[in-house]
Amino acid sequence: MILTEIAYNSPEYQKTLALRERVLRIPLGLKLSDIDTADEDQQLHFAVFDERTLVASVVAKPLGNGAVKLRQMAVCPQQQRKGVGRQLLRLVENTLWQRGFQRIEMSARQSAIGFYEKLGYRTSGESYIEQGIPHIKMQR
Repeated sequence: MILTEIAYNSPEYQKTLALRERVLRIPLGLKLSDIDTADEDQQLHFAVFDERTLVASVVAKPLGNGAVKLRQMAVCPQQQRKGVGRQLLRLVENTLWQRGFQRIEMSARQSAIGFYEKLGYRTSGESYIEQGIPHIKMQR
């Protein structure tokens, strides 16, 4: 497995768009929209490849004041529960800490809370609906 940062609008980035739509939107009856990808030229993009096959990705959006928001983390179904998401998240965290970010936050799907809690993230606030399903804010 190769964990790497990728460039916006590169061929690898285009693959992440397809993965994000397949894993995060289609199961909800939705498509990846312009709103989902707005300002991604100003965000950081990370991916995991098995040989040349993309298996996971996540976007990091700088928020200012030392904070960054993780967005649209997607792991292909065949690689879920095999440690790929954990490896990707650790790579991203280390990269973000090295770049001076002090807080990582996200809007986590209710179904993913346990995954993030095992990695040190904590919930904050009340559950809310986003993309038609329950989410909650989490941070580390």
